[in-house]
Amino acid sequence: MLEPMSSSYGNPSYEHPSLKMYVTPEQRGRAEQWLQEAYADGRISEDEFDRRIGQVISSTTRKDLNEAFFGLVQVPMGSKALGVHPAYQPMIRPEARQQAGRGVAGLAHLSALFMLIFGPALFYALSPTGSYARREAAKAFNFQLISGVSFITVMILGGITELDVFGVLFALMFVGWLVLTIVGGAKALQGEEWRNPVKSVLKIEALPEK
Repeated sequence: MLEPMSSSYGNPSYEHPSLKMYVTPEQRGRAEQWLQEAYADGRISEDEFDRRIGQVISSTTRKDLNEAFFGLVQVPMGSKALGVHPAYQPMIRPEARQQAGRGVAGLAHLSALFMLIFGPALFYALSPTGSYARREAAKAFNFQLISGVSFITVMILGGITELDVFGVLFALMFVGWLVLTIVGGAKALQGEEWRNPVKSVLKIEALPEK
């Protein structure tokens, strides 16, 4: 438990005017989600969750909603001065967060052009679990793994047989790899759930794509 906070933000003789503002359904919904995550992480007990979620549902003003987090969330000084509570007032707009996720997802695909399979692997390791960026990084990694194994196989067969057909096949595979890598990056930048056609034939998932 963090240091308790008072509903008047440490000054019993002053109450910020914003605390009398009515809360929106969106704010109440974010507060409910925050408590659900806290319960899932084991930070609060079931009884405490039931009590606090009841306060959230029945709240009408910001002061009411803040009481649901009394003693649980430490409010930064900037938020105290504005009468804003961090549990239901995100600092980053959802649109900005979504845009950033698409950017990282696109880079996860395109990084293979310079770092091969190691690029998507790095983005996968650094992306949050369950995020769009992590799923796309897994897709990019799996495709690069399949491509790498295929390239090596064709090179070995070409070296053993010394047939020109393998040289032509390698060139065609390279063009296909280049196009599909770029398309995968472009689709991820647009936020689309695009499936690489190669994965429809070879259903290999070294990393989970969900």
